[in-house]
Amino acid sequence: MSDHRSKRAQLLSEILRNIDDGNYEKAGDAWSFGIGLGASGAQVNQDEAVFQKMRRLVYDHVARTVALQRTSLSSPPTVDSLASEFKKLMDELRPETRAALGQALAPIAAGEGSPAAQPVAADNDQLDALDRYYSEEILEKLDGIVSRASALDRMGLEVLPNGRVQVLFDEAHRCYLYGFHLACAVFCRAILEGALKEVADPQSETSQSIHEMIAVAVEKRLLTDVRPRCAREVAKAGNRAIHDPEMFERDYSAEKVEEILINTRNVLEELYRLPS
Repeated sequence: MSDHRSKRAQLLSEILRNIDDGNYEKAGDAWSFGIGLGASGAQVNQDEAVFQKMRRLVYDHVARTVALQRTSLSSPPTVDSLASEFKKLMDELRPETRAALGQALAPIAAGEGSPAAQPVAADNDQLDALDRYYSEEILEKLDGIVSRASALDRMGLEVLPNGRVQVLFDEAHRCYLYGFHLACAVFCRAILEGALKEVADPQSETSQSIHEMIAVAVEKRLLTDVRPRCAREVAKAGNRAIHDPEMFERDYSAEKVEEILINTRNVLEELYRLPS
């Protein structure tokens, strides 16, 4: 894979962090970021800097919780998961501040006052929490997306596939770029199946398995050299992803998923060539 990295990722991450912290304002037609921090952040004392990290920790936790409640069947992270990080931050406070904060938090820790509960964003903050979570997630993926895209060559198809194969091809590459390995393998298998049906077995009135269609393609010399092996590897990976996702995650690393995508591309380039 190429070492190319996004030159925009770091800059966008710094801007997003200032937005999350509320350190921005509009000045005419321009935006200013890092408001109140000064050139080197000298205006923020040590304790305030630590409190800012604590706020980030809580808001990031709430944002993740709000997102996972909508998109995952697993349990969202608990407040207890923040304990170790909070302890580290408490140790960064000045002793007198740490003592005062400890006294203020003691009744909460003892269970007095309001009962402990998972922090949940108010209704009018739900959208902002989702915005925060997914903005961070996309930026975290940006370097990898650029690196993976830069490693791909242009496709050299001599004949244009049908619309179904084109759509599947686009979806498979988006999954690959964003790191969705399981979905990428499933789409690669669907691409292979659609392409074989169009090129190798277009007139068949009976439904053949993907391995039967690979055999037909080999018999008709539509797949030669290493392409039959490539096709079988794609079919195997796709079947594993569909029928045994846990085993797929165990057996197929990011590099192996990339290999499956490259195999799919190689098969297409031979299937969609002009007749000799």
